[in-house]
Amino acid sequence: MDDDLEIDSDEDLFRNPVYYEPAGCNLDLDRPDLGVPQGQDLLNVLLRMRERVPVERRGLICPDCRDLRGRRVPMYLVQRGGVWLASHYRRPGEKPISHESDEHLARKERVAKDSEDHGFHAVIESQTADGHARLDVRINGANGIVLGYEPQLSAQTARGMRAREGFRRRGGIQSVWDFADPDHTGIGTVPYVRTPNLPASVIRVQKNPIAVQDGNFVLEEGQCNPSGSLTRCPEKPYDPENPTDTGYCGAWHRILVPAHQSSSLAAEGGTLTLTQFIVEAAAGERIPFQRGGHHGWLPVQQWQQYLEANGPALDDKERKTSVRQGDRSNKCTEDRPASEVRAEPKQRRGSRMIVLESRAQETEPVKVAVDFSGQAIPLCRFGCGQPASLPGPEGLPEHFSCRKEHEA
Repeated sequence: MDDDLEIDSDEDLFRNPVYYEPAGCNLDLDRPDLGVPQGQDLLNVLLRMRERVPVERRGLICPDCRDLRGRRVPMYLVQRGGVWLASHYRRPGEKPISHESDEHLARKERVAKDSEDHGFHAVIESQTADGHARLDVRINGANGIVLGYEPQLSAQTARGMRAREGFRRRGGIQSVWDFADPDHTGIGTVPYVRTPNLPASVIRVQKNPIAVQDGNFVLEEGQCNPSGSLTRCPEKPYDPENPTDTGYCGAWHRILVPAHQSSSLAAEGGTLTLTQFIVEAAAGERIPFQRGGHHGWLPVQQWQQYLEANGPALDDKERKTSVRQGDRSNKCTEDRPASEVRAEPKQRRGSRMIVLESRAQETEPVKVAVDFSGQAIPLCRFGCGQPASLPGPEGLPEHFSCRKEHEA
């Protein structure tokens, strides 16, 4: 009875919650009792139903499909690497279940159209070669670049985002994750851009520009002082209660800073649009970077400066292709309201400056004044700090003006 199943890919498997109708609650597949009272033997009961009871009658359904679509979608249990997971029941040839919002669909359609208009072939809903990830938009760029555009409008866990990015990276995909929430846990966790939260009707009009508000970085360096090129000290903790607070330490810093926080680019003006970003990334003119676990994008000229200053980039350790690294309690689709179980608490973010190098302020050696014979001229006895070549009545070096002030 399990022969007519369309097995989900690894990426889909780790995300699915599962509801057990007889118990009236979600199952926790991490626990021996599945989170159900007297449930120690429940897993064995469910497994014995294989080849005996049709999937539709086993009592396992998708709670999100029920709540959001009003549909009863059966689920069944599979095991990967010793871990039990729940998968949607689909017959062979059926597409994976999707609950994508209209805004999500509009972003995919807009990017695909813009890419095609600029000469880069784009396909919506494309599977990676290894079958482990499904790209929202696959863009075939220049020189073998394969870009995956992934709008992410719903809450996700950082762990789940890293796992999904890992599937794409191992498939040779350069991902562009597009977030609308400035506090989304995926920001910096994966190569990203942030764009405004716009209605689908606005997004679908190609002449409407969609601004890139974050994710595009530039390299800056200079002295950390009021007259220097840096707007604030990158090593001073950001105070969300006082976001305009500035502070300088006098040291020299080389940093990666989001373009919208760059003083030099702010002076130049102009707004980077999502269309321009995607086209340039597909052409190899924007390069993804990863530094200290933080991801972003650099223009190719800035990327060259980055390499010259810091040497070759070191990638993250390749994760094993195991579903253990996924978050099984995460969502089964792209755009769904988060539950208390699946969503991590939001942490408001401030400046995303990344410090590459810092050097302490170099003090210049004090120059000592000398006379015509090369002898050092002593300083004024009255403490003005300046050399005084003439002795006073007491035989000590002084300035006449300093004596007058002292006597007064």
